[in-house]
Amino acid sequence: MADISKFRDLDTRMAERRGAGTAARDLARPNQVGTDFENPFSSPLGWLGAVLLNIILVLAIGLATVLVPPVMACSEQNARGFYAGDSFGACASRAITARFQDFDGRIRKMILNSGE
Repeated sequence: MADISKFRDLDTRMAERRGAGTAARDLARPNQVGTDFENPFSSPLGWLGAVLLNIILVLAIGLATVLVPPVMACSEQNARGFYAGDSFGACASRAITARFQDFDGRIRKMILNSGE
């Protein structure tokens, strides 16, 4: 391999490398117009919209995970019937509060035991 490189100068080798296609951006030509792959967002603040959309999506899935099971359990109990003085709203709020307290306790336990 060393013998082959002796017969070609550096400019020839660099021209061959540029002609083969690039897997990364070529810094030798900064004024080259970028492709759609290099510019994924249509505006300079497009990334902000993507970040906000991801945050909203994570929060929606998290809230659905916490809220849906207690509401479904109360709707099943609604089909069977509640005790005297109880209602669907009271059952749901009690179950959701308990679920959030359990979630908060688990997060606190993970944080407090993280140093062990």
